[in-house]
Amino acid sequence: MSIDYRTRKHGQPTPCQLSRRRAMRASAGLAMLGALAARTHAAGPLGPAAKAAFAVVLFIPYDVDDLSFSEAAYRGCLALQRDGYRIDVVSNADQMNQKQMLASIDRYHAAGVRGFILAGAELSAATAAAAARYPRAFFATVSGTARGPNIVDYCLDCRPLGGALAGAVAARESKTKIVGFVGGVEAVDGGEANRFRQAVLDAQPGATVLIDWTGDWSARKLAAQLTERQIRLGADIVVADANDAVIAAASTHRQVRAIGWMVDASRRYRNVVASVVVDTGVIYRRFVDAAAAGRFAGGDYVVTESDNVWQIVWPRR
Repeated sequence: MSIDYRTRKHGQPTPCQLSRRRAMRASAGLAMLGALAARTHAAGPLGPAAKAAFAVVLFIPYDVDDLSFSEAAYRGCLALQRDGYRIDVVSNADQMNQKQMLASIDRYHAAGVRGFILAGAELSAATAAAAARYPRAFFATVSGTARGPNIVDYCLDCRPLGGALAGAVAARESKTKIVGFVGGVEAVDGGEANRFRQAVLDAQPGATVLIDWTGDWSARKLAAQLTERQIRLGADIVVADANDAVIAAASTHRQVRAIGWMVDASRRYRNVVASVVVDTGVIYRRFVDAAAAGRFAGGDYVVTESDNVWQIVWPRR
């Protein structure tokens, strides 16, 4: 689910953001973040004081504004902060090697932090190593594959829910009944693409579904070229699974609209008909509430439709 391209940040850092450089030297901030981290273990719903007492750090692979997986992970952090949870984020974690990742986790743990969320399969090895080092802390991955008694892996893709939602939108909104899906890595999102095709054909049996893969999340030029190819073949709705270059390419054609993937893309592009988003705040709350209340259970957690993590967001204009 994560992508491999960076976008340049604009403006000042948001309150939830902690860059890798800041993470290396923010010992005072760590102490403030984690001072009350280990106090709450009572069962039952968490009140405001309990939410603030259990400190959590989120690591995301890339930038907080990548309009894809890292941004979706970051927005869950913002949602929890608004609800009174004590959570911060380290961005661009994919640029750290495992030794640097563990050093960062060491500093947070020394400051009292006991909850760690690492988003993306590429952070799985560091998660497993840190969890073994700190068996009394709690770890979660988002779409990761780490193993350990104090690790829970939240699988976003075990059920291709995003593809089903995107297919329903495409089938409803397409006038030509030719729709496209421009994907990044087939090994990661092949199930989503297949579910997209199935959902379109279930709603419109005579439709044509075009699916292409860049093979690399960072292949923006190829993503644009594949989008243009699908449009030439008649597609008037395209899914931007690969990256937002798909939406940018579609925006040059008045008759074509795009479906954003992972986060609401309509705030940046006016040609977005809808976005299939992931509300990571739902996952984070489940993890933090269980860990802080002494109800943590490790293992795999398959995100299902009833979790309401995958959602359709329509533009607000």
